[in-house]
Amino acid sequence: MSKINEILEGWGNVMLDQFNAVDPVTKALAKKRMEICNECDMRVFNTCNPAKTGINIISKKPTRGCGCNISAKTLSPQSQCPLSKW
Repeated sequence: MSKINEILEGWGNVMLDQFNAVDPVTKALAKKRMEICNECDMRVFNTCNPAKTGINIISKKPTRGCGCNISAKTLSPQSQCPLSKW
């Protein structure tokens, strides 16, 4: 899936979530992801801050935040954390 499709899917699910219309599997996945993001140092408000750097847990390389809106990204099942935390 392209990054554009992931972004559109995430934002679409944000809108559906306003009407409690997100499928339960996606909603549960987003909740687990959000719990991880809530503890992350790269989170600034509701953004994965591209000005901050963390260590990717798989590659062990320094990695910048992606700049995504966390609420939308966690609701896109195909999206991945830049630090590989999910």
